[in-house]
Parts: sequence; C-alpha cells; structure tokens
Amino acid sequence: MKKLFIVGGSSGIGFATVKKFLQNGYSVINLSRTPCQHAGVENYLCDVSVPKQLDDTLSKIVKVNSIDIFIYCAGFSMASPIEFVRENDYRYLYEVNLFAFLRCVQALVPLLRKSEGTICVISSLGSICPIPYDCYYSGSKNALNATVQSLKYELLLDNVNVISILCGGTKTNFSFKRKIYPYSTVGGYSKQMHLAVERLKNIEQNGLSAEKVATFIYKKCHTHNVSVSLYPNNFINKIIAFFVRIAPQSLIYFITKNVYFCQEED
Repeated sequence: MKKLFIVGGSSGIGFATVKKFLQNGYSVINLSRTPCQHAGVENYLCDVSVPKQLDDTLSKIVKVNSIDIFIYCAGFSMASPIEFVRENDYRYLYEVNLFAFLRCVQALVPLLRKSEGTICVISSLGSICPIPYDCYYSGSKNALNATVQSLKYELLLDNVNVISILCGGTKTNFSFKRKIYPYSTVGGYSKQMHLAVERLKNIEQNGLSAEKVATFIYKKCHTHNVSVSLYPNNFINKIIAFFVRIAPQSLIYFITKNVYFCQEED
C-alpha cells in the first residue's frame, strides 16, 4: 500500500486531499495541531511553528519504512499594512508557510529518494499575483515556489518529482481564520485595507470547492513532468498565470488595484 505524508490535513484543502488519497487506496500519515478526523489516518499532533517540536515529531515519522508522496498544506494568512505588523506575527507566518517545509524536506528526502516519490507544496496564485495587505503571505508563497523550482533540479537524478500547486480562490474556512489587524489600529490604511480584505474573502468564498482542488492535487502528484514545477489549479488560473508572465507590470498593477479596491482608490 502506498503511503501519503501530509502536513496540515485536518481542515480545508488538506482535509479534502486526505479523503481523496484514502479513496484511492493510500495509507495516510497526518501532522497538524489538531487531528484529522478521517477514519484510518495516523495522526501526529504538532505545531510546525515550533522548530524543536517539529524536528522531534519528524524523527518519529521517518522511522516508517517508506513515504511515496509528501504534501505540505500548512498555511497562515495575515492582513495588515507592513508598517504595523509585529515581528512575532511575521516570524510565525514564515515559520508556518516556509521554514517548516524546509525542515520537512531535510528529514524526508532520504525516504522519498528510495521510493522515487513526490514532494507537493500547496502554494497560491497570490504568490505570482501579490495580494494587497497580505504581503507576508504572498512573499512566503513566492519563496516556496522558488524553493520548489530549485529543489526540482537537486532531486532530478533521484527521480523525485517536486511540484507546487498554485491555488486560486478556494471556498474553505481559511478565509475566516486569517489574522486581521483591527482596522482601528492601522491609521490611514483602514479604508483600503477593509476593501482588500473583503474582496479577497469574496474571491475565496466564490472559488472552487476544496474537493475539486484535492482532485487536481491527486492528479498532479501522479503526473511526473520533469520540465514543469508550478501548476495553476484550473483553466482560469492558468490564463491568469500566463497573463502575469507576459503583461507589463503597469497593467498588472492597474488591474490588481481595481480588483481589490473596487476603483475607490485614485
């Protein structure tokens, strides 16, 4: 029986992904702060933002005989102007979104090398289309993409596939878990920030279901393309990603400004 190890499988896209893999005969190991409630999942409870706790938990997990697919689905989003973000908040965000992934890779590569397996990161379209007032999230996901692209070269001779799924708006509770700095504390940014946060929530809650995203993740984890590492997760997002690559930055700025601020900014 093939084995999936997922970080962040207790809710949202991760929860739907666990279900998809279970339905296709995988055994599943999940690492998260709260247990995944799917029957048959082997849970390890851990806060990935605490390096020693994560390292200790990974040392137990790597004692299993094999892992065929590793999916990193943990994520944290935070809305605030850069000017007001507290250091402990942005350090926490980067621990969850990036540094914990690097620790996982260092621990798991020997197992994935043996199985010629797959490393899959759940990234975001916001990594290539930065989200106003969510800059640390966009920056961390952009860093994940670059890490994946570089790691793909390193593991090429080991036949380990390395991919990043660029998810667009997805209807999950992630929208409501976002840390939002109180509008009363952000000075003159309050109006613009409120518009951006509400528009982002609307984009997400009118987006794809977690189940459709999980189906796409499952498919790409079983598609070994040595020349591609970043996958927008549906046709519309592919068009957006292509447009971002070829369009002038001035046009991207104009469109993004109007999408998030509803043309209320001069």
